[in-house]
Amino acid sequence: MESVSQERERVRACGEWLARAMQARGLEARVIETGGNPAVFGERCVPGARRTLLLYCHYDTKPVPPEGWLQPSPLEPVFRLGLAEEGAPAVDPAAIADGDLREHRLYARGASDDKGPIWAHLWALELMDAAGIAPAVNVKLIFDGEEEIGSPFFGPFTEAHRDLLAADLVLVTDGPKHGSGRPTVSGGARGVLGLELTLEAARRDVHSGNFVVPNPAWALNGLLASMAAPDGAPLIEGFEEDVARPSAAEREMMARIPVDLPALEKELGVRVPADYLERLMFHPTLNIRGLASGFTGKQTNTIIPHRATVSIDVRMVKNQRLEKVYRRIVDHIRAQGFEVIEGADAPLPDALRGRAIRVVEKRGYDPAKTALDLPICREVIAAVERAHGGERAVLLPTLGGSVPLWAFTDILGLPTLVLPYANANNRQHSPNEHLRLDHLFQGIRTTAGLLTDLA
Repeated sequence: MESVSQERERVRACGEWLARAMQARGLEARVIETGGNPAVFGERCVPGARRTLLLYCHYDTKPVPPEGWLQPSPLEPVFRLGLAEEGAPAVDPAAIADGDLREHRLYARGASDDKGPIWAHLWALELMDAAGIAPAVNVKLIFDGEEEIGSPFFGPFTEAHRDLLAADLVLVTDGPKHGSGRPTVSGGARGVLGLELTLEAARRDVHSGNFVVPNPAWALNGLLASMAAPDGAPLIEGFEEDVARPSAAEREMMARIPVDLPALEKELGVRVPADYLERLMFHPTLNIRGLASGFTGKQTNTIIPHRATVSIDVRMVKNQRLEKVYRRIVDHIRAQGFEVIEGADAPLPDALRGRAIRVVEKRGYDPAKTALDLPICREVIAAVERAHGGERAVLLPTLGGSVPLWAFTDILGLPTLVLPYANANNRQHSPNEHLRLDHLFQGIRTTAGLLTDLA
């Protein structure tokens, strides 16, 4: 079912379907308004349980442009025995023997990010019921409908529903496992700040041979060149002033994380830094995620565009705060001689055309981290390893990606861990997103193990 974050009615329909699926599995479930896309909450109370476990996932997805997908529709699941990019053909699921199913991959938008883990939780409860195995903890599930657009309403929603979300521990099943396939536990995630900036010069596009007017694309590119070095290292003044460097314990943890940099370079076709893990977990990023101005390809036109737009994301690390980082960026823009107009609807005076950067959109949330050596975290790690047949877990101080953990750590004051269920390189946010079914089935076992072991 389509649930692209920006398609509000379709997200709502998906949330209502999800609530019904939870009710069918014996959960008290309902759709809850947030001011944006709704959240979906489910609960099962267990007589005599002394702990409550809150599971977070998101049911919204990134957009689904068809370009690059090697199947007719990204919304119609396709099974393959292997990677689509390597030519693995689509397989009729009815022709797959039960014993072979785990070797296949399910291709569809949202398969790994983050609907597969939701399905693992629901199937764990259904299969436990069928086997007569009762959870040993109270179970709460909260499914976010706006994670892929920065969860703009999730903080206020959490604040308004403290009692509903009260728990002893929060587990977030989002993101990819380590590339080794070993169980993976992270104590945190980077925060994220998303910005869209525009620079407008003339009132309209004009012929490049008949007019002489400022080109906003050149001006915007000059600004961007002042913000980061060619390798992407941020140059904004004070950008990293609050960053907490890794502790001795975290450096020891990083030293135990398996990483094959040559293999990664071979896969991606580019060089990666020797301090890859530290850059991924303990440094903020300043990333251009999209640029637009004028026309290219079949629409190429000899015009001077009147507008240039850049979409930027910043991944923030421990001790950084969204508002302070945002102000550092604004201060830098002003220091380059530009005015800053905040808001999509604020007027643009003619005197500022070509000299004003408009902040069209700003959203995101702070980073968060929980120490993995807390007693309750050690219990989770042990339970996850038992669910994986005793395989040693890969422990990450923090994820390189972002999930709104801060709503649980900062607002509710709860220990919060990330337990990825999806396979590494699952192409999340990209064409040919997929989920390995052996990882899905392992996710079901992991959820069942947590529900029985954390009493």
